[in-house]
Amino acid sequence: MSFMKGDLLSRTRRLVKGMAKAEPVWLKAMEQAPPATFPLSNGKIQKINVPEDPYIKMFFRKHQALQPEDPVKFVLFFHALYSSGQVWASYKCSVLD
Repeated sequence: MSFMKGDLLSRTRRLVKGMAKAEPVWLKAMEQAPPATFPLSNGKIQKINVPEDPYIKMFFRKHQALQPEDPVKFVLFFHALYSSGQVWASYKCSVLD
């Protein structure tokens, strides 16, 4: 479907040029001041680095017991405790019911 390729401006131009659509009121204004185009990414997400990263790594290497828990494993563990009744009543969670 080649008529679907491109942005709104190019698609509308093609439809108007091919007489498939009447020229909209906003087309001339949009041609004079087209919207900004942003470059597409290559599909890879860049890692965010902050100046504190080396210090955080050194801290967790020294204090491995304080490593942050994997949230998925924590929730599964909590759900198992909750299901077996080993969690206090004050921690009642309606999501797990």
